[in-house]
Order: sequence, then C-alpha cells, then structure tokens
Amino acid sequence: GLIKMVIDAKTKRILGVEIVGENAADLIHESVLAVKFNLTIDDIIDTVHMFPTLSEITKLAALSFYHNVEDLSCCSE
Repeated sequence: GLIKMVIDAKTKRILGVEIVGENAADLIHESVLAVKFNLTIDDIIDTVHMFPTLSEITKLAALSFYHNVEDLSCCSE
C-alpha cells in the first residue's frame, strides 16, 4: 500500500491524506479527523498507535517529515 500526507510546512497542519491499498478504508478515519480538526503531524505522532498494526502507517507518515522511517527502531520517535 501507499500513504501520502500533505502538510503546511510552516504550521505542520495536515492538509490532506491519501491512502491506497487493500485496507485503505480501515485506515483513513484517523486522517479524516486530522484534517477536519486541523491537527498537526505532531498531534499524530503523540497519539498512541497499537504495535504491530497497519494503523501505524499514519504515524510513520507523520514521522517521515522529521526522520527517515527506515532508520527508526520499532518503538522510537
């Protein structure tokens, strides 16, 4: 699958998210709320995401604005 997150570079507010893949309908709800309530990538990063689950994809997308997620351990930020 694929997730694309668009943010405002100045405010870090999430402007839009696109998820493509088999479970996209099960994963998009968090992003819908993030856009509706003007959340930032930091709000998503600070949210507890169960490990290991597919829902971590949203947190990893947010973390990718700060880090190369391939270099992160399973439980770090």
